[in-house]
Amino acid sequence: MDIVEIIIGFIALLMTVRIFLTRSRARKLLYLCCLSFCISALIALYVDSPMGGIVAIIYFICSTLSSNAIAYTIEQTKHIE
Repeated sequence: MDIVEIIIGFIALLMTVRIFLTRSRARKLLYLCCLSFCISALIALYVDSPMGGIVAIIYFICSTLSSNAIAYTIEQTKHIE
């Protein structure tokens, strides 16, 4: 296991804990976004086949789309509050 995988795994674990401990919904969305990027990076690092690369690319694209949705939602909640 590389040091990079350990660091990314630690960040993912930290974001998971923060999702459950934070009361603010907007901050939970930010931590969820960071967690999804960590998962896509771990998929790309762990799977050593072309299919794993394709899965990591697809997961990365989907997590980017979800992060855009999260940013839009945070902006909308600012207008509500």
